[in-house]
Amino acid sequence: MTDDFGIWEVDEATKDSKRLEEAERTGTEAVLEDILVRKPAMLMPGLELVGRQTPTANGYLDLLGVDSDGRLVVFELKREKLRREAVAQAVDYASWLDSLDDTELHRLIGDNSGRGGIPEIGNFEEWYDSNDNWDSLESLRPVRIVLVGLGADEPAQRMAGWLAGKGVEIDLLTFMGYRHGDRMLLARRLDHNDEHKPPRRREEKDKIRLEAINRKLDEYGMRDLWRDAVAALELNSRPSYKANLGITFYRRNARTLSRGERQAASHKIEIADPGEIRVIFFPAAVELCLDEFQELKDEIPFDCRPPINAWPTERVAEQWSCRLDEAGWRKHKDSIAGLVRLVDERWRKDAEQPLP
Repeated sequence: MTDDFGIWEVDEATKDSKRLEEAERTGTEAVLEDILVRKPAMLMPGLELVGRQTPTANGYLDLLGVDSDGRLVVFELKREKLRREAVAQAVDYASWLDSLDDTELHRLIGDNSGRGGIPEIGNFEEWYDSNDNWDSLESLRPVRIVLVGLGADEPAQRMAGWLAGKGVEIDLLTFMGYRHGDRMLLARRLDHNDEHKPPRRREEKDKIRLEAINRKLDEYGMRDLWRDAVAALELNSRPSYKANLGITFYRRNARTLSRGERQAASHKIEIADPGEIRVIFFPAAVELCLDEFQELKDEIPFDCRPPINAWPTERVAEQWSCRLDEAGWRKHKDSIAGLVRLVDERWRKDAEQPLP
């Protein structure tokens, strides 16, 4: 990587050119981190930031994110040129995160979100599942590393290149600030060992997620319960396999009556615990059959709470869910399947109506 990087302003009419003056490092340092928090795409496309100054065993890591493939990314920011110490520090943070078990890692992220401009997450597993482009939670690791600074010296470049050659996904991202009148321009350079890796196709993602679901079903010995429940829930819908061991059932050309927006997610099934499933009806589905849901509230052990990954409607602000073991499913199967049929009938009828 070379430090001799410049930006020229060119007058197309006269062909005169003028090299822009590099901004003082102090000015660039002062705004860089806040800008990156507000615009995570400057770090990488599709990035979701989940932590800022997240505590670890040996200090606070600057930024923590999940990339477009669902991988956890450690960002170590230096308000100066990147040096060998920055590489060692980032590896320390990434290796510590990788040493945590799943429960510890998910709790760490959820508990430390909502600070420093980072959105609050709460339940990390449900939040992760809300992104249709990510695979199962197993895809979080191994942890990626991105070093961010105002240039990089030779030892840092050499160490990062050596680690990348050994299979560690580590990138160097450098910014330089330039003055253009009363404005600052930021120039970005990424040294990436695999920047143009093609994204996985949806069919590949679904296959990975289905395999994860089947592994867990075999571990819990609940294949028959799952198969029977899915058969009752998938009526006239498109299943989408989710990262938290679940399936969401989508309706085509569907909308809610009150919001007037196209909302295709109807209901969902998840593996809740060993021997238990969770069936969830999203607010859009409940609204279409609200009287019938109310009539069954005393019969089926519904839990009503704000949805994690679905829109509330004007009439229904909560999703309705119930946890059922095999005996509970057999007891309530007909009632739940009846709700699915009724929702399907009314949703298809509603979809035929023009949007206001």
